Amino acid sequence: MRQVIYTQIVAASAQVAFEKIADFKSFESHCQAVISVDVKEISPSESESAWLVHFHDGKMSWTERDIFDVKKLTIDFTQTEGDADVFEGRWTIEAMSESESKVSFDARFCMGIPTLADILEPIAESAIKQNVEQMLSELFAATDRAVA
Repeated sequence: MRQVIYTQIVAASAQVAFEKIADFKSFESHCQAVISVDVKEISPSESESAWLVHFHDGKMSWTERDIFDVKKLTIDFTQTEGDADVFEGRWTIEAMSESESKVSFDARFCMGIPTLADILEPIAESAIKQNVEQMLSELFAATDRAVA
């Protein structure tokens, strides 16, 4: 099982950063890597989301269960079906100041093809990290431009 960890400081309060990241549907319009996201609310703190994203030279799709903890500013996700055997992790938002936050993405995955794991999983790790970096940069750059 591989792990991807990515952290970025964003120009938003922790609460605003959490709300923007928790609004998965908005990723379609703000993030080039995301082709589509369909979100079905299960409860105020839980949803099911179906993702289709650009992945290296192709596409990757999965459905995940999402748990939102507004007090802890975390979002836990676990793939329920999709292209990988395992894809799960957590978004964590921490206040750095009133106008800056640290956003962390920590995920574990296994592509499920043991004979190709040494080839596929490093590519997948790089693609996931690039997609998360791009999503956060685009999601928060749009905010910076709108405020400026």
